Amino acid sequence: MTDRICLTLAAGALLAACGSTVGFDYRIASKDPKITSAQMLKAVTRSLDRPELKESETATAWAKVDEKTGEVTFTLAAFGSGKTTSIRNAEAKLLRDLRYEFGDRVEVFCNGDRVRPDGTVERVAPASPSQIPQEGAVLGP
Repeated sequence: MTDRICLTLAAGALLAACGSTVGFDYRIASKDPKITSAQMLKAVTRSLDRPELKESETATAWAKVDEKTGEVTFTLAAFGSGKTTSIRNAEAKLLRDLRYEFGDRVEVFCNGDRVRPDGTVERVAPASPSQIPQEGAVLGP
């Protein structure tokens, strides 16, 4: 009986902890064919490695190269809701480092929206649905 109570409490604590985790997906794409994905990965990894902060204040990230597109992708995750201070700080440092390393030859996207070098977000307009006529529909007079 005690084991069931402990198991139930542990499962509840796990669900509560997962409910307060927030993550943002980032994608770094090169506009210049001379910039390799290895160079971008090195710059991103160096920027996200922040030993000067305490572990509880950092946003965690694991950067990797998407083999199909050659883009660097990663997720910044932290405990909290919305864009936490640690995620905003990590994003600002990343944007500064990428700007210093590559200038305007790379683009940064967060959850599909373009992130400008000053940190503002440019919403990507959703693609309009294609105008495919339905079967049996009359197209003319």
